[in-house]
Amino acid sequence: MFYAERVGTDDSRPDVDDPRRDDPFFIVPAVLPDDEPVRPVQAATVRTTVRPQTPPPRAVVFERRPVRRTTRVIRHVDAWSVFKVALVFHVVLYFTLLLAGVLLWNVANATGTVDNVERFLESFGWESFEFKGGELFHQAWILGLFLVVGLTGLAVLMVTTFNLITDLVGGVRVTVLEEKPDPTPKKPRTRG
Repeated sequence: MFYAERVGTDDSRPDVDDPRRDDPFFIVPAVLPDDEPVRPVQAATVRTTVRPQTPPPRAVVFERRPVRRTTRVIRHVDAWSVFKVALVFHVVLYFTLLLAGVLLWNVANATGTVDNVERFLESFGWESFEFKGGELFHQAWILGLFLVVGLTGLAVLMVTTFNLITDLVGGVRVTVLEEKPDPTPKKPRTRG
């Protein structure tokens, strides 16, 4: 929508005082040459319709299926599945933190924060102190790879320890709620 640059009702009659003329928040829509001019709506032509009252909506009732409390015992967790999940999780975390570190370094370098920190550390008595971005990145990705391998191995070690302990004590008891099956069997669909 286009708006007029200045506010005015009738520029041909400057002697008429219009309170909207000096109001900076009053916006008059501009009429484009292709548009029809806007005609004011007369009060007599406005019709009101009365709608009949609709009945209040019915309350929605949610039916809960019956549940039964069941106790399960966890005695074994597969170490291979834990290895796969932990490896994928740590690799994704590694790349996310590496990318975030690069972005934060670029922002800090562009805003001069790196230079301010270097000058601050030089004020403690060092003759020169300088952060080298390339070396920091190189050390970060190598350290990150070691962390991925180490944390994945730690997860496998923990699940193996869990399996050994549950063999001694009999497992971990977990109480779960199971839905009872629907008593009315559904008709099987036939292709026709």
